[in-house]
Amino acid sequence: MTLRRTAVTAVQLALVGAVVVAHLLGVRLVPVLTGSMTPYAPAGSLVLTVPVAGSDIRTGDVVAFRPPAPFEVTGGRPVLHRAADVADTPDGPAMTTRGDANPAADPWRVSLTGGSFGRTVLVVPLLGRVLAGGPVAALSLLAGAAALLAGAGSLRRTRREAATCPDCAAVAA
Repeated sequence: MTLRRTAVTAVQLALVGAVVVAHLLGVRLVPVLTGSMTPYAPAGSLVLTVPVAGSDIRTGDVVAFRPPAPFEVTGGRPVLHRAADVADTPDGPAMTTRGDANPAADPWRVSLTGGSFGRTVLVVPLLGRVLAGGPVAALSLLAGAAALLAGAGSLRRTRREAATCPDCAAVAA
């Protein structure tokens, strides 16, 4: 039993460590809130992005970015759209973006100098709904799951103890 508990704790610590390292390396989890990128990333998906320099963005890349003023998204959330065109402009390199399900390009051009960009590396359907409520909702969900797991483990121990203790079994009944 102690070996199992040690193994579970080791796995939990490894997962926490992996999340911390990924965050420090710039890996971001972007919940998809609308259907603009369907079928690539339907609403409710969770997209994993890695940092990418603006100079490395190519036409066809699916990129997380913050739109320029006056098109900012409430709460500062990034937009996830495909780079429909990357071109040199008088102000430097810029991209035109478009959601795969949208009939036309977005009304902005995004400068590729000085911005923060993430290139999509993984799309997980449905998991974005967990993070759509923000970090507090996600942490609440994780805390609730941990409490349920702890409660289930406690219940198993109580049943096991009752099975090995005749007096305890009589009290529990």
